[in-house]
Amino acid sequence: MRRLLAVSTAVAAGALTLPAVAYADTSVAAIQCHATFSQHPESGAGWALDTFARATTITQLPEGKWSVHIKDSGRFTSVPGKPSDGDNSVLIANKVTGRLHGSGSYTVLSEKSPSCSPAEHYNGTNAPTTGQWPLHYFAGGGASTSGIDPWHWDYRTRCEHMVEDSGAGTTGNITGKVCPSPTPTPTPSETTTQTPTPEPTGSTPVPSPSDSTPPGEAPAPTPVKGDLAVTG
Repeated sequence: MRRLLAVSTAVAAGALTLPAVAYADTSVAAIQCHATFSQHPESGAGWALDTFARATTITQLPEGKWSVHIKDSGRFTSVPGKPSDGDNSVLIANKVTGRLHGSGSYTVLSEKSPSCSPAEHYNGTNAPTTGQWPLHYFAGGGASTSGIDPWHWDYRTRCEHMVEDSGAGTTGNITGKVCPSPTPTPTPSETTTQTPTPEPTGSTPVPSPSDSTPPGEAPAPTPVKGDLAVTG
């Protein structure tokens, strides 16, 4: 009881010192790291090889948390004979190239701040996995993540389209179908119709006496061939 009273007295007197609690500094601006990939095999059976650029945006949150968002943009080339991603029973028929776009988000726990890697490029399979992608930016910090969620990737050729989404699953398929080349729309040409200029006949039309003779006067004599006007 005495001990409790002593503590109470100390609190009342303002003499009790409590240990300081450290919180993460949330004033750090978001950073963006950039990486490029070439001949990167698609997950699963490797139905395509991707060449693309990835932007990774990292934003600090309270209590040692970090919000991470990735955005991909580039091209893919299908691999003939591999099972298609939309239906594993269908094999890729031909080598075709299309466009890809994708994005995903993570939450990372780390006591240390991230740093970007200069000139970050990966060829083939030597890149960190997409599921744990942001952890390599937190090297030495004991960082962890539960994985990518949500995520969304879109693949498109001229005649095929496939979407892979963490919520809706996979819709459509890329089977290596050879798409017909688009037919160019003909551009109408401007044609100018010119009215031909009549060529001169070389003779001056002679008015009819009935048209040029005033009433009551004799008609003027009709010029005879060979009577040329005097010009000077």
